[in-house]
Amino acid sequence: MLTNSVLSAEMTDGHHDLRARAAEYFTPEWLDKWRTAPDGRLRRETWRELAASGFMGVSLPRELGGQGLGLLGALVLGEALAGVRDGGIALAMHVQNEIAADWLVSARDPALRDRYLPGLLAGDLVACQCDTDPSAEEPATATTEGEEIVLTGRKKFVINGATADLCFVSAVLDGAPAILAVEKSTPGVRVTEVYDKFGTRSVDSAQVEFDRVRLPADRVVSRSGVSQLMRWNRVMSRMRLLIAADAFLTHRALLEHITGYVRGRNLGGRPLGAWPVNSHALARARAHQELMEAGIADAYRRVTAGGSTVPEIAELKWFCVEKANELAVLCTDLEGGAGYMWDSVSLRAHAQLRGFRMSGGSQTTMLTIANHSMACRAELELTPADAGRGRGRG
Repeated sequence: MLTNSVLSAEMTDGHHDLRARAAEYFTPEWLDKWRTAPDGRLRRETWRELAASGFMGVSLPRELGGQGLGLLGALVLGEALAGVRDGGIALAMHVQNEIAADWLVSARDPALRDRYLPGLLAGDLVACQCDTDPSAEEPATATTEGEEIVLTGRKKFVINGATADLCFVSAVLDGAPAILAVEKSTPGVRVTEVYDKFGTRSVDSAQVEFDRVRLPADRVVSRSGVSQLMRWNRVMSRMRLLIAADAFLTHRALLEHITGYVRGRNLGGRPLGAWPVNSHALARARAHQELMEAGIADAYRRVTAGGSTVPEIAELKWFCVEKANELAVLCTDLEGGAGYMWDSVSLRAHAQLRGFRMSGGSQTTMLTIANHSMACRAELELTPADAGRGRGRG
């Protein structure tokens, strides 16, 4: 993605060095060494190994302990992480390097950054982002009681939830949205379920419960207002862009695999790929791949320019993940019975992509964001006369 794309011109010596080191390091064999069991999640000590090998804080400024490689550095690392063939490690690293680190760097109280960021960069602390409530009617809530905040709620499908030491919890604090930093060791915090997943199994996903957890009042990372909304949108847009890139990389590997497969397998006296129905489907997949790559480059430039990118990146994440899933389904079918065996390249990729569908916001959420954006744009583009007629209809 980066070597031959329009973004390659923006890569510095630091990016090239990271790319070479990470490509050599992240292999299926490396992942197998650090799993708790075959197809299991990463062991806790993996994080210190990743930090010691120079893969933490790649996007952060050097003055904060990072490598100063920015969002492009995160994309370079993501491309190498695809080499392990399990998207869980990419999702876990995105949460640690991009979401948690970003919350701390931009925290309302710099003391929070000084307290926790060094531990994250050293791999001594693992972080998770706790967003998903059991339902809209059951939000996590927090109230201020003197010098403390009392937090109650449950969060589902939390990436790194079982392993994490530090939770960034979305909650309604005194009636307004906020992000709270909660140490897992705090009384009242417990993991109530670790999910058994189809794909992205190298990272755990868990349900975390907060039962009247008492926190110091200074553990508010961010709270209501325009600044809270802007920071939330920045953090989530970066995450969604990286997931879109993860889906693109999976799509690229799948397309390369299946193209070779259909050339070498005969059906009815000619290669499987020579049948028009199959050649047309793969041509569409190649077109989708070009669109993904162009969209990722455009989104990267939008984000680094500091503009508003929430709907555009939501649309991009939807497109990349959706089209990669479509290709995975096609590939399993083209492989015939072998495509439904667990050692199939196509089925394994399909499993990873199912995890990407839900991470960073579901595909339905991406479409909802895009729909709201379209409605707002349409309203802003109304002429005064149109607007008046609309008001007259009540």
